[in-house]
Amino acid sequence: MNQSKIMLAVMTAALTLGGAATAWAAPETIGLSQESLDHPWLATQRRQIDAASKVAGVRLLATDGQGNVATQIAGIEDMQSKGIQLLMVQAGKAEGLRQELQSLKERGIPYMFVGKPIENAGAITMVSGDNRALGVDAGQFIVDTLTQKNGAPKGNIVFIEGIPGDETSLNRVGGATSVTSKYPGIKVVATQPGDYRRPKAYAVMQNILQAHPPGTLDMVFAANGEMALGVIQAVKESGRSKEIKVIGLDGQKEEFDAIRAGDEAATWLYPPAGTEGMAVALKILKGERVPPRIVLPTVRVTKENVDAVQPAF
Repeated sequence: MNQSKIMLAVMTAALTLGGAATAWAAPETIGLSQESLDHPWLATQRRQIDAASKVAGVRLLATDGQGNVATQIAGIEDMQSKGIQLLMVQAGKAEGLRQELQSLKERGIPYMFVGKPIENAGAITMVSGDNRALGVDAGQFIVDTLTQKNGAPKGNIVFIEGIPGDETSLNRVGGATSVTSKYPGIKVVATQPGDYRRPKAYAVMQNILQAHPPGTLDMVFAANGEMALGVIQAVKESGRSKEIKVIGLDGQKEEFDAIRAGDEAATWLYPPAGTEGMAVALKILKGERVPPRIVLPTVRVTKENVDAVQPAF
């Protein structure tokens, strides 16, 4: 068979097998944008999504925002140029990112939040814990603990926030203060950002301890587990562990160890949303309808139940 006949045969086969050719196309592509990876919660979520995408046979493009909104946005733009069909977003600061997502929506690329959402940002769905509800329960725990310690709902408390402008932190702290603010005897004597990182929270708490001498602090609520562990380190080094009770939110293994040791009074599970998020993403790719919000279960963990609960990561 000469060269022209070979070419004709190949072209005829391609036309005849049009449907089959479609089946041979590259797998669908999902993008994953995370604010950073230098945190055990974020690293766990990334591993979950990596594993689930391999099982599903989906191509995954993932970027690390390195704690910078501009870098996170640049990563989203790069993935968009590579033809993603869906974007999964773990949000950092809402400002800037919200505008980028709106632009993405205008270009016809759907997106969903995993782990850390931005409210009212046009996402198909949000898969995460309920940060406001978690904060409210933490606030009630503060009230109950201070009442038990001081005989009434009164005392001085400190809030260690996450990244300034981060909606997750705002909801957690806002939920807590919505409860504590009902009691005039409970005073917020300091509120400082710890950026969700242990070293920053440790340094911030050292300064707060210096500004507030022994006998002037009762409780600290850190808006995530890594910050709680940094606060605990500073409190222990100051010799004021009996005076100051620390609570956190994430439910990581080290927090469980701290609760067993009596260094942390309580935490709340906030599991990474990678596995559940990918399951929802696959439904979206198939054209299935999904709820606008999927709330992952949580539980308050104290010394009473710490041995009966599995850490979130």
